[in-house]
Amino acid sequence: MRKIEFDGKAMEYFGIWLANILLTVVTIGIFSAWAKVRRLKYFFNNTKILENSFAYHATGWQILKGRIIALVIILILGAGSAYIPGFTFISFIMIFFLLPFIINSSLKFNARMLSYRNIRFNWHGNYKQTFLYFVLGPAMSFLSLGFLHPLFTKYYYTYYANNHSYGTSRFSADTSVKKYYLDSIKSGFLPVLIIFYSIIIYTIWDIASLMVWDVDYIDSMWITSGSEIERIISYNLNDNYVLDNYSNSFSTLLFILIPIIFLTNFIYRIFARNMLLRATILNNSNDKEISANFDSKLNPATYLWIIISNAIVVPITLGLMSPWAQIRFYKYLSHSTKIEIIGDLNLFLDKEQKNLSSLGEEYAEMEGIEVNI
Repeated sequence: MRKIEFDGKAMEYFGIWLANILLTVVTIGIFSAWAKVRRLKYFFNNTKILENSFAYHATGWQILKGRIIALVIILILGAGSAYIPGFTFISFIMIFFLLPFIINSSLKFNARMLSYRNIRFNWHGNYKQTFLYFVLGPAMSFLSLGFLHPLFTKYYYTYYANNHSYGTSRFSADTSVKKYYLDSIKSGFLPVLIIFYSIIIYTIWDIASLMVWDVDYIDSMWITSGSEIERIISYNLNDNYVLDNYSNSFSTLLFILIPIIFLTNFIYRIFARNMLLRATILNNSNDKEISANFDSKLNPATYLWIIISNAIVVPITLGLMSPWAQIRFYKYLSHSTKIEIIGDLNLFLDKEQKNLSSLGEEYAEMEGIEVNI
């Protein structure tokens, strides 16, 4: 297997990074769309498989149009919530059901803007499955106190891999639910997540019960004397004291648990990435003897050391080491990923080009709506 090479250099990227920041500030953020394109072009142009680099084709104007559309939607929903009673709930429902469309548009745009040796990638996801795995899955994970999280992680990653293609050739991955559960336990993520969700739901339930009992108690009382009023005041003061204690205890638990969740989730995602890439295959649509296999050898300790040391160095240097940190991280990620081409790569590419030519490559410029997946 061959490593995916990355030839980017910190000093070389520093010039692009600095120009991006200065121009973004001068244009009051407008240039940030072009800054993103310049950054991604640099990273993809320096990422190589078998001496050939990737290419990124998006333009700053496409990204900017996507951001303007997103901003207009947010302003409309915000204005509606401010002036129309009950519109906040309607806005939430609208966003909930719009999310799959936004996610699909984003994934298709990001895939279509990337190519390798003049053949573009693509995304084939549909609304129903995206809603199930990207929107409903996390909600069900929460309601199940985290017990279903590894299950939905498996379906999420498998759906993500199986609906990407290179030219007309589809990626495919088949992973084990059992392995996801074992990795989530091994990383410590699932036990911590279950504790965290349980505490949140128990706290919400307990406070809600207290408030309901409070209302029932006051409604059942007949205020007939000064002593009765004193009882109510004393009761409410005690109630507020209990709620304050809940708030303080909950804040302390969050302060302790969130860093642990963050750490264990990092480790769990490393295990999941390694497993997914090892199970991923790219088969030529016309010749099953030509394919590509993948491997990932991310090490949790090394990965976390890079993340933590970058997070320390960048603020200390007032951001000046950010280019070095980004190059360092991306280089480790690339070099930990391997690919094995089975068969003749040139024959594979020739057949893909012929397939695309015969089909007539369909390409609609999706606007650059950005959703980080």
